[in-house]
Amino acid sequence: MRLSMSRVLVVAIAGLCLVGCGSQTASNEAGGGQDRSSDDCPLTAEALTKATALNWELREKKEDHPLETAESIKATVCLYTAADAPQRGSDPLVMRADVVTGADAAAVRKDFSDTCTEYGGKVRSSASPEGAVVCDRDGSVVEGVIGSDDRVVSVYLGNADKATAAKLTPAFDQILAAVN
Repeated sequence: MRLSMSRVLVVAIAGLCLVGCGSQTASNEAGGGQDRSSDDCPLTAEALTKATALNWELREKKEDHPLETAESIKATVCLYTAADAPQRGSDPLVMRADVVTGADAAAVRKDFSDTCTEYGGKVRSSASPEGAVVCDRDGSVVEGVIGSDDRVVSVYLGNADKATAAKLTPAFDQILAAVN
């Protein structure tokens, strides 16, 4: 499975963010409890756990974060980790969800399609929910988008190795269905 340069950059940045987090959790940073409201991030750790059978934790949330692929576009970025699915270097599996609203949402959806096909993937409709699309590369799905021209959520695994990507491909439709 080949990753686009933008995804490689995101993985590197996500890794740096996780290193910077240390043992401090996202709930401590926000000053709230372990269970965050659904208004904060488009997914809950519980929904990810149910969809994937891995134990996920919300590690970090950033508001008005410039996207690495288009710095003029700001997003709410939520990083989740699953320590029980170690990847290369024993790093936890990372999932990222970006929420973009307003006029930039359509640009994010188009960039998703362009990047997917540019790197040999095929954009296809998700089995669930309606309006969601995923990028299938070499039989694996590790990224998808859901939303409209007013609000789009891009969800992707940042550092999944081939075995993990293959294992989680059937769950990706359920992950997108859990987005609120």
